[in-house]
Amino acid sequence: MSGTPASADSGAGRAGVLGWVDDRFGLDALRYAVPHHANSLAYTLGGITMGSLVLLVVTGVYLAQFYDPTQAGAHTSVVYITDTAFAGALIRSLHYWLATAFVAALVLHMIRTFATASFKAPREGIWITGIVLFLLAAGLLFSGTVLKQDQEALEALAHNDEIARLFGFAGFWFSADFTNNVSVVTRLYIAHVSILPAFVAAALAVHMLLIKRHRISPLPWGTPEQIAERERSEPSRTFTSHLDHIGMWTVVLLGLVLILAGLAPAGLGPAGVAGIEITKPPWYFLWLYPWEDWIGLAALYIIPAILVLGLLSIPFLDRSDQRDPRRRKPWMVLAAAVVAAWLALTIYGAVSVPVSHTGMGG
Repeated sequence: MSGTPASADSGAGRAGVLGWVDDRFGLDALRYAVPHHANSLAYTLGGITMGSLVLLVVTGVYLAQFYDPTQAGAHTSVVYITDTAFAGALIRSLHYWLATAFVAALVLHMIRTFATASFKAPREGIWITGIVLFLLAAGLLFSGTVLKQDQEALEALAHNDEIARLFGFAGFWFSADFTNNVSVVTRLYIAHVSILPAFVAAALAVHMLLIKRHRISPLPWGTPEQIAERERSEPSRTFTSHLDHIGMWTVVLLGLVLILAGLAPAGLGPAGVAGIEITKPPWYFLWLYPWEDWIGLAALYIIPAILVLGLLSIPFLDRSDQRDPRRRKPWMVLAAAVVAAWLALTIYGAVSVPVSHTGMGG
């Protein structure tokens, strides 16, 4: 008889601890229901994007231990990371390929969201916060490009300064003229590791709370009535099971980028030389390169502004109750045209001859 009370007390203790934690932190709220299809790959792309972001933070924290965020020491410190720091070349290559995976997963997630009409009422806020995250991701990619201070980075920084001048007072904060006390490289490093991640965390929190509030969108096939019936009758899973699924795909992603890091390590050019422009931007910005050839530096904010305004307007323009992409053919044709144009511009930017845009020299 003496063993029974001890066993009961042990169970009560465990329940008590779990109850105490849940009462204060509400962890059991993560067990809310999500539809069965949420664990399909197409509907896990957002989670894969978040998983790649977490891995980027982890690798970035390690790289920050060796990085010198000054204009004079930045390139030398990246050389040190690559050649001397323990596992520095591997971690840097992981960081590079994780950024590529992050962009690819994010774009595919946006395409899936558009194709399945997941932006429609009442989920407009989810789409809008997603576009905000898309813009913040572009800021992270640009600021990360500048930090290595090779020729590509120096030319990217020159573009940053030129655009800041075009904006006048509105762009003053982004220019090298803002202060002589701290270099613009240091300020962009601060933006990369603290300011932009803080905004990402805030936008991501709102994004996820809205998904919890409105649930993951239903499968879009059929009439509105058929979709509504399927949403009511579809089996559900807990969000924790969805997190397990995201974790599995994140591990797969990590394996893939490890292979890529081994096969194609992140490159680093020599220290940048001011006054020349001989490189092209990273692949995720190459689609803007032809526009810069055609209409000048203004293209770097005019074209993205048109794209972003177009994306933000979609929930307010496509207001029908149809979700099936087969019943939204004009919108699907438009989306296919935009994606095809993006691919064509990227390829054209890759094969075209580099030219000077910033007035830095011939």
